[in-house]
Amino acid sequence: MKIGIAGAGIMGRLLSFTLAQAGHEISLFDQTDASSEKTCSMTAAGLLAPLTELDKADVLIYALGRDALQTHWPVLLSQLNSAVFFQKKGTLVVAHRHDYAELQHFIRQVQQKIPVASRHYQLLSQAEIAQLEPEMTKFQDGYYFPDEAHVHSQQLLMALEKNLREKKINWHMNTCVEYVAPHVIKTKQPPEMFSFDYVIDCRGTGAKKLFQHLQGVRGELIYLHAPDVHITRPIRLMHPRHHIYLLPRADDVYVVGASEIYSEDMQAISVRTTLELLTAAHYVHPGFAEATMIKTMTHCRPTLPHHLPVIKYIDGLLAVNGLYRHGFLIAPTLAAEVSHYLTQGIATVCYPQLWEQYQWEQGQYEQYDNTNYA
Repeated sequence: MKIGIAGAGIMGRLLSFTLAQAGHEISLFDQTDASSEKTCSMTAAGLLAPLTELDKADVLIYALGRDALQTHWPVLLSQLNSAVFFQKKGTLVVAHRHDYAELQHFIRQVQQKIPVASRHYQLLSQAEIAQLEPEMTKFQDGYYFPDEAHVHSQQLLMALEKNLREKKINWHMNTCVEYVAPHVIKTKQPPEMFSFDYVIDCRGTGAKKLFQHLQGVRGELIYLHAPDVHITRPIRLMHPRHHIYLLPRADDVYVVGASEIYSEDMQAISVRTTLELLTAAHYVHPGFAEATMIKTMTHCRPTLPHHLPVIKYIDGLLAVNGLYRHGFLIAPTLAAEVSHYLTQGIATVCYPQLWEQYQWEQGQYEQYDNTNYA
């Protein structure tokens, strides 16, 4: 089958990889070049944490993320030809002593949504936390979720790019899509019409004509070089405004983030967020006082009002959107869903609640004009 995919973020690349592996002929349309950091996916931290997202996420996100971690991530990593940092050492959730109520609220939310969740986490004492992370000595207790993981998001995107180039897919870089329609992608720069057996729209916030209630939620990250810190797994610090995460990368680099602002403002990180994130990092480990800031990153994540993904479908056209802050967590499962649909049809998909039949009117695509996608 000849398939055109608009948008080369994590969803677009994973779909291209999955469908190319299945023998389809893929054309991928990318508004930037493949290595640009000015995309939503390149800004992602890469947390794969289905349980510790449950305080704010729907149970469906947990199910999609669980399936990805148990089934799809091992297969994906084994098929890539490049090394990608992937670590499954769990997540440690703690709180400042003044915010201990936030920690208790968090665990109650998890328990209410997944009654058997207690099988998948442990309440640790101060001494037990020190056994996991010897340099974290100030927390009286915390919750440990041993089955969670994280991946180096930028490395994964680059590995997918390399693999797709080796498969010789048609990668249209620096190409603005003017509109998509059943069987059709029209580009604006350069102007050209492409025909396919199926078109898949993965453009995030650029697909507002297909998802009228779609909006961007701004996220902000800080990258720190901290050779005096030796934390080995993601840490979540409960905070009244944000549930802040801190996760390790190679070469003494740490990523701090979790701001969530309902705005599509793409300006640099705010002073308020910078202060909150750096204060949180320093509270987790005083060694961050001597860290250096490598860079800050901001971008907007596509979300729908119910904060759940949706797959719209009609003959010749699919649109996948609303991944919100869970892109790397759930994208492998969504890619498997789409592949399943293309080979066996809507009656056999694993998550029918994700799917929404699209009512496409004749000539509708002629008014479709939205070139902002990532």
